[in-house]
Formats: sequence, structure tokens, C-alpha cells
Amino acid sequence: MQSKLSPQSSAASTRSKHPYTDPKQVEALASFRELLGPDNEKFDDGELMRFIVARSFDLNGAKAQLLASLEWRKTNKVDELPIPGPKNSNGVMYAVRGWHSVPDANIESGQPNVPEHAVRLQKYMGGSALHKWDKAGRPIYIERMGQHNVKGLAKNVTTPELVDYHIRCSEFVHSTIMPECEERFGTDDKVIDKETVIFDCTGMGFHQLHMDGLNMLRSLTDMDQKAYPERLGKLFIVNSPYVFVKVYSMIKKWLDPGVIEKIHILGKDYKSILLEHIDEENLPDFLGGSCECSHMPGGCVPSVVMNNIKPVEKASPSNNLLAVPTYLRPRSSSAASANSIMDFVMPGKPKDGIYQMFSTMAHGKACEYEVVVADEDVEREPEVIIKFRVKGVRAACEGLNFTVVRFEFGEKADSGSV
Repeated sequence: MQSKLSPQSSAASTRSKHPYTDPKQVEALASFRELLGPDNEKFDDGELMRFIVARSFDLNGAKAQLLASLEWRKTNKVDELPIPGPKNSNGVMYAVRGWHSVPDANIESGQPNVPEHAVRLQKYMGGSALHKWDKAGRPIYIERMGQHNVKGLAKNVTTPELVDYHIRCSEFVHSTIMPECEERFGTDDKVIDKETVIFDCTGMGFHQLHMDGLNMLRSLTDMDQKAYPERLGKLFIVNSPYVFVKVYSMIKKWLDPGVIEKIHILGKDYKSILLEHIDEENLPDFLGGSCECSHMPGGCVPSVVMNNIKPVEKASPSNNLLAVPTYLRPRSSSAASANSIMDFVMPGKPKDGIYQMFSTMAHGKACEYEVVVADEDVEREPEVIIKFRVKGVRAACEGLNFTVVRFEFGEKADSGSV
């Protein structure tokens, strides 16, 4: 049941750089703030309006989604992620073109705070870039969807890794790029809190109808709609072949009606439509514009799959975190309890260096890791068991806790320090 609108609404909202003047929006914002209580002061009008619109002005539904989003961010420590920006040297997660806050760049291994899985998945992605802005001042995200190696992606990248990568990309756009858009293109009556997306389906075929890959896509879609409502301005799907109709018939079932309204499915005659929304100099030449980004390797949208850029090399152990091909093995039925011991199994003989791994514990307890090298034999030779003790980490989404563990292997590992 919807919350009743408050009669105490003002003529215009004032808690935003861009005050809302539409009577329905003003009234809804005033009522929503009243419904949230004292906590309403933490949010500006723009943020609240995104949740209100996402729930079609059902204020109780908007409140539930807002609180769930805040809990999700807290549990997953989203606000602690190392996002690229003008005040740090963090590496980008995909190609970036045309911005002041972050110089033009491609994703590279060895860059600060670029996780190994972000580099690994580039081998299977068709190519993507945050490429300049549209006529409304919104950032443009372009993805060569038709070039994705969906089967390879599903086989070599886990869903948690893909979700983590997607969160980092989303936070970069929202925290770094959109504030720049506001500064460069915003006006008193124009809010810039959404992005324009172009999916190029060139090369798409039935070989991409891979169920595990589609399930990964659904995980991202569900998260976006719940945690990042009303961040999509327009989505243009160009060069869409017949097979896309089949794929979209499945995807459409996952989407909110408000999202579906923003999707424009185009065939081959898309250039004039894109140019209605994007200046020619801001649109890549392969999409009908004049931009080539010839100063950057790979041009506007680098693609390892299309061979317009060299594959991103894995980082050397001396400078970066080492990849850890491992699995977790409980030593007893009490593996999920505090101070339980589990085996962290590493195939082969580990190299010296700094390692990183993600652990998943049911009902996650806080973790204190004691790393020791076990001498006993293991089930599959040759392997080395790294034992660690879990204690004190809060549970994350739906009873699972994802924890990042970093430790050194070599002489220092004997001390058990992490």
C-alpha cells in the first residue's frame, strides 16, 4: 500500500543543486523525507527521486529499496573500493576516453588496485569503453556485445568476480565521471545522474546463447535494478540480428517496465538516430561518427577479441598479487563456526610472493587468518595446504561472506603473519 502524500510540500524542492519544480515530484519528495524520518537529511533530492521513480512513486516501496541498497553497500564495503579519480593513481577497469578527472587510458595489469580478475576477463570481453558524452551531457558507455566470448567468460570468470568488476565500473561512473559531467555540462534545471549506453551486436550469433553466461548477465541486471535504480538514461542496441530477438525475449522478463521503456532496439539503420543524441565528434567512426581516438592503442573501443589491441598481459609476481587457483576444503563440520580450521589447497608448489584469494563462508564470522604451511600429505599430489583460522567477519548478502585474504608465501609464511 502506498504512503499518502504529505500536504506539507513546498513549491519547490531545495535540497539539491537542481531543485525540482514539478508539483508531483515536490510533493513526493516532501512525503518521502517525512517517511524516512531524521535519516532523510543524509540524502539530496536527486538520490531520493531516483528511488521514488524506480518504484513508480510507491513511497513505501522506495524506502524499502533505499534501505536495502544502503545495507548492501555497507555489507559489501562498496564505499571502500579504490575507485579511479583525480586525486589518486588507481588504474581503470576499462578504456576511458575524453575526460578531465581521469586521463585517457586502457586497462593494464600492474596498475594500482586493478584486480587480477579484471585483467583476466578482458580476454573474453568484446571490448568496452566510457567514451565521451552525449548532447545531454551524459557519459556514453559503449560495449561490443556481439564480440563477447560468452562461453569462455563463463568458464574462466566466476559470477562473484564479474559482479565485483561491474560494481567497480559502476562506482567509477557514478563517483568520478558524473560529478565531472555536472561541473562541465550541468545547469540549474538539468540533472546529470544517468548514462547513455550503446551495445553493438555486430558479430552476434547463436554461439553466444550460453546458459551460464546468461545467468551471469541476469546477476548483473538484478543488481543494477536494486542497487543502482534510474541510472540508465537510454540504451541503444545497434546492429541487432535475429538471434538478439531470441536473447531479448529472455532478458526482457528480468527488467522493470521503466527500464524497458529506455531501450531502443535498432537494426542496421541506426546512425541517424545515434546522431540525434550524440555529436558526431563524440561518436566512434564505426558507429557513424567521426571520432577515431587514434592517439590511443585500440582506438575508441579497444578489443582483444577483435585484435585491435594486444592482450593485457598478466602481471609479474614481483610487482603484483599472484593469481590463486585454489579451492576451500572444510576439515570438519564446524567449518562455518568461529575459530574453525579449513584447508586452502593450492595445486602445485606455490611461488614466493604475495597472494590474494576470496573466501566464502556460510553465515560468515569475522576472520583472523593464521597462515601456515602444512607438511602432511594431501589428496591430490603435488599440493600444499595453507591452513587458516576464521574469526570475527560479519555475514554478507544472503548469508554468505566474501572475504579478501592477502598473505605472503615463502620464508615469512612460516611465522603465520598476514
